[in-house]
Amino acid sequence: MLQQIIIHTPLWVWAMLAFLVYRGWAASADRETPLFKVALVPLLLLALSLHGLYAQSHADALALTAAALTALGSGFLSWTAAGRGGIAPHPAHGTVWLRGSWLPLLMMISVFAVKYTVAVLQAMHSGHARGAVFTLAVSLLYGLFMGVPVGRLLRIVHLYRQAQSPAAQAAA
Repeated sequence: MLQQIIIHTPLWVWAMLAFLVYRGWAASADRETPLFKVALVPLLLLALSLHGLYAQSHADALALTAAALTALGSGFLSWTAAGRGGIAPHPAHGTVWLRGSWLPLLMMISVFAVKYTVAVLQAMHSGHARGAVFTLAVSLLYGLFMGVPVGRLLRIVHLYRQAQSPAAQAAA
């Protein structure tokens, strides 16, 4: 059965997995990168999570509320954690120095695994995949997958904009 699942998975899904693994691996090393590249993975995770959330619970107010609250809470915690260091904006160069972390790889693989598992379960056991408890659990995961990367991205953008301010430039 596992072989049939893998065989019937479209090729673009494996290409997406390869891209996510590549970007996650690259994020594990310290790097200086343009601000727009910093935004790529969080925006991709946001899009994948929103798509999965909509597909799973577009009409379930409780699940959507739980996902939104989880996204806000995890986003706030991520914002706070990102302010502890490991980020050095360089607006003069248009770049940001980031300390390497395995968290982006973990997040990307987790989003992929949840979306893939939900798709397989919907294809094979659609009744179970539409249950209230399953929908709520998946919605909470998607909320987490939205909040963590977006909270960190917003903190990076905030620090970058602070470094662009006249007071910060005068101190440098």
